[in-house]
Amino acid sequence: MILNTNSLMQTIDAVNERLIFGQEIPPEEGLEAARWISSLQGKKCAYRVLFAPTPSDYEQGIRLFTGERLVSASARHILGQEAARVVCLFGRKDPQVRETYQRATAWMEAAPDFIQSGTYCCGRCTLAFWRHIWVGDFKNKEARLVRGLQAIKESRLGDGKWSRFPFFYAIYTLLDLELEPAIAELHYAQKAMENYARRPREGAYTKRRSTIFEKALERVSRA
Repeated sequence: MILNTNSLMQTIDAVNERLIFGQEIPPEEGLEAARWISSLQGKKCAYRVLFAPTPSDYEQGIRLFTGERLVSASARHILGQEAARVVCLFGRKDPQVRETYQRATAWMEAAPDFIQSGTYCCGRCTLAFWRHIWVGDFKNKEARLVRGLQAIKESRLGDGKWSRFPFFYAIYTLLDLELEPAIAELHYAQKAMENYARRPREGAYTKRRSTIFEKALERVSRA
């Protein structure tokens, strides 16, 4: 089961694991998770009116799917965006879930940062924003994402990484975006990904990162 009613983060991670490893999520299982997540809309500690982390999330510490640790408002925002993405993917056909989702995310259409620059707040928050926007029904999203991708290009450090954007989560996000500027950034990061793949690694997030890199390098080879 992907739903863990004690932890929003673990529920989202379970969904993302199934997706990145190509495992099926039965519609009823995805809808069950979407309905539970939608019940967290606007609750205490929610970012704006997004979906709130649980007390257990704060106790265990909030991390990105790729392992980077999150703190303060960025943790609430990013977890809220990732939660909204799951709700959008699996609950959009359910009238009650759809209504909750629209209420939780209406502010995003008018977010000044994203309208003007295609970014939102910091690099980490921007990546979560992009991952959600890409799957949602937002106006002019491709043009805005292309503007935002110019910001990641401008933050290149020259070694396959970026100054504002955390490396692993950035690759994970770019892998999702079927846009030429996103593929160009994967090309830029190719050697850094290959270097990571050549070194033996251990840890809870190694399998996820390795799989993300394999898929990203495959995308680069096809481009």
